[in-house]
Amino acid sequence: MSTPTIYVGLGVVLLMLFLLVLVLLLTRERADSRRAPEAAAALLSKGAFPIHCRHFPQVRQALSAADQQYLEQRASASIRRKARRERRKVAQQFVAGIKEDFLRLDRVGRTVASLSPGVSRKLEFERLRLMLRFWMLYGLVRMQLAMGVSVVTELARLTELVGGLAAQTERAMAALEEASARRLQSGIRA
Repeated sequence: MSTPTIYVGLGVVLLMLFLLVLVLLLTRERADSRRAPEAAAALLSKGAFPIHCRHFPQVRQALSAADQQYLEQRASASIRRKARRERRKVAQQFVAGIKEDFLRLDRVGRTVASLSPGVSRKLEFERLRLMLRFWMLYGLVRMQLAMGVSVVTELARLTELVGGLAAQTERAMAALEEASARRLQSGIRA
């Protein structure tokens, strides 16, 4: 089998996976939009914004090269191994928390989008692009953690991505609130 054939085959497989994910996301959103009003109230009452992202500075410090160097100078080999295991475990828990934040924000974003009468395709595409970026980076971080590779930079990117989604969701909620207030004002005047 020649190299170009392998690349073409790989490209076809990746395209099929992308299309499958797109179809699954679109059908799931259509089903979710039927329950949107009650879902919005429930999600917003639970506190939909990221709670795990704020702990990134502590995680970054624990995984930093300076912290590793300090342990190399001051701790025995067994304590260093135990500290590495514990820090990897903390990083894995942090990544799981970031995933929870992302999923919660995505649910709110879908709910807000379903309540917004004029959600543009551009915003929906942006949300889909963010989702794909998140899941790809999330998978990379999990794989690197399993291999024991440093993930500080990737964790920072993952945290920033969730923070960006939170900001986008806040803007969408503010726009929805503003549109609702205008409709209410126009209904009162009529």
